[in-house]
Amino acid sequence: MATESYGVINDIAQVFRPYVQNIYQDLKLGLCKTKVDVERISGSAEGAESQFRLVLPYCSKKLKWEVIFDASTPWFAPDFRFDDESFLNNLDEDFLEEKIPSLLKWNENDPTSLSGVISEMLGLYKIHQIRKLNEDESSRAYFEYSALLGDALTSEKDIEVWVGSHVVEFLIRLNVDTSRLPELFNESTEQNPGIDTALLLVRYPNSTNAELILSPLLTKSLGNILLPPMHQSGVLMDYVPMVTELLNNKIQAILNNEKLKRELLAQLIVKYEGAVLEHDTNNAAFLFEMNDFHWILQIDIGTKFPDKPPVLTLRSVYHSSKGKPKQKVLSSCPYNNFEGYIEQQVEIFKNECKGISSSVNVDN
Repeated sequence: MATESYGVINDIAQVFRPYVQNIYQDLKLGLCKTKVDVERISGSAEGAESQFRLVLPYCSKKLKWEVIFDASTPWFAPDFRFDDESFLNNLDEDFLEEKIPSLLKWNENDPTSLSGVISEMLGLYKIHQIRKLNEDESSRAYFEYSALLGDALTSEKDIEVWVGSHVVEFLIRLNVDTSRLPELFNESTEQNPGIDTALLLVRYPNSTNAELILSPLLTKSLGNILLPPMHQSGVLMDYVPMVTELLNNKIQAILNNEKLKRELLAQLIVKYEGAVLEHDTNNAAFLFEMNDFHWILQIDIGTKFPDKPPVLTLRSVYHSSKGKPKQKVLSSCPYNNFEGYIEQQVEIFKNECKGISSSVNVDN
């Protein structure tokens, strides 16, 4: 979509292009904070320089709103055509002044003018969908929404509502504490690889197929999360806190494991300070000598530590195989008698490098 969007933007007249560039580059909407895409309006070749379609994220949908400028009066605000004909179909000046001030006070010299209008309109679209939901107070979806708002952990700003002819969708932001994760999982990068957000998508009447939507950062740090089953008789006001607690417990477990990992590395680095070649938060390399044989011990601690022990690798300083230092990955990492185990393995490795069969007895 990116290449197509750039092509559409380049076809738009220069006088209107800054508005669209600002939207495409800077505007992120909805709970997902997804970028807005730009499309051509099919069959509008003559108006290509002043007309385009914005693809906006909302719930699991892609709203398609057409923006139509008048090339003869480029200082005027644009007109709009929505994919939902019931949305904003009866406007007056008082409504515009109160709900869409960026449209009534359009500033043709401000490249963020259109972004402001779109943001305000999307807020109104959410209100429009909630009104549609409230029209059927006997529905299960209406009950679930009203009950969920009674939970102190969830407010209207945490939910996007979409009402279709046979289905209602809720996209719910979960109250997950990600404040310490960027420090652990985003080191050595200039920016966080995504908004730190966890969302739950639920559809009615088939609410048992709930979906968890994680930001890139949470996907990277938490991995695959299996949601607890949501039974047909279950209610959102119970299920949302359950999923939230699941994620927060997972994050806390990762933080606890990370603390243990750093403590282990710190102990090794302090103990073998003179032998340290390099280290970071996940691994360390040490240069040792034993019986005139120099070797490197590489210690790699994975994300599943301490459930899964570190991986130990021996590398020879002298010997190579196919142009690379000869190495051996050890089969275990015993925490008791660690040094004795390493000494035994190094003697075996030394003989293997020299092509000598070893009769050293290894006791793990």
